[in-house]
Amino acid sequence: MYYAMHELHYSPSQLLEIYEAPRNFKAFLFGLIGHKLEVLEKESKKGGK
Repeated sequence: MYYAMHELHYSPSQLLEIYEAPRNFKAFLFGLIGHKLEVLEKESKKGGK
């Protein structure tokens, strides 16, 4: 939820929709967020060298 609120700038009503979403959808969404964070981490490591 932190990522959606601070990085994606979701409104509180959008966060509520995510929170109340079916379990399968939340798993998919959190998987996408996890992947995006991994990609950003790899990019930051490449840029830091």
